[in-house]
Amino acid sequence: MNIPPARYYYFNDRIVDAHAPLLQLQDLGLFRGYAVFDFLRTQGGKPLLMERYLQRFRHSAEAMRLTLHLPDATLAELIRELIRKNGFAESGVRLLLSGGYSPDLFTPAEPNLIIRIEPYTPAPQSSYTQGARLVTDEYLREWPAVKHTNYINAIRNQPRVLAAGATEVLYHWQGQLSECSRSNLFIAKGGTLITPPLQQVLAGVTRGQVLRLARAAGIPVEERPLKLEELWQADEAFITATTKRVMPIVQIDHHTIGAGTPGPLSRHLLELWEREVEGKM
Repeated sequence: MNIPPARYYYFNDRIVDAHAPLLQLQDLGLFRGYAVFDFLRTQGGKPLLMERYLQRFRHSAEAMRLTLHLPDATLAELIRELIRKNGFAESGVRLLLSGGYSPDLFTPAEPNLIIRIEPYTPAPQSSYTQGARLVTDEYLREWPAVKHTNYINAIRNQPRVLAAGATEVLYHWQGQLSECSRSNLFIAKGGTLITPPLQQVLAGVTRGQVLRLARAAGIPVEERPLKLEELWQADEAFITATTKRVMPIVQIDHHTIGAGTPGPLSRHLLELWEREVEGKM
């Protein structure tokens, strides 16, 4: 299926043609990777949980000392306008705030703000009915509380991910699990949901919503350091992300997780997500 490309982006102070040249080569995001971003999607053509994504985007910008001049209300209006103008059935919305045109290619300058609209295609249904796979890598993500653009290790590992038929890579460091390259990790053991604490991982918007759903449903939850060996003893595992929702994991490296099929807790939480989050759009 041929999906038409985006027609319009937002750059700094205006909506521009998507094919227009945008960044100059001295941008600090290009030369030093000094930039933050965020990504949200639509559900039924409307931005899903947009307020929470904009809050996280602003938090990342403040942590990197990058000034985001536009208030959230204005950003929200721009996003809705771009979604309308680009006309996709469902959209992905990518916000980027870079370090600006640095005179010495090291000192941050006035940031450049880009809002990019792209067609959104959901994960295949087989990922939920049959479960997905992960591969592991011993890696300590720098500054996990900030959604910055340093994905070097994830991209370096992408050939391994593809060769294994996996969804992405799961990070651990000195025996402690943290997160996946683009998702948060959960395991279930004895009916209790366990996930690494926010001090070790990015505050995923989907992660936060799933925790709220679980607690409201009376499911015991633990946010605590999670050892690698606990993963092999888990009854089930799943990952959460904007594009993955609640995706069951049935194999990690050569280890089968639980019974090797999507577990009851992940299925229940996905049903709650579809009803309580997506169903309210």
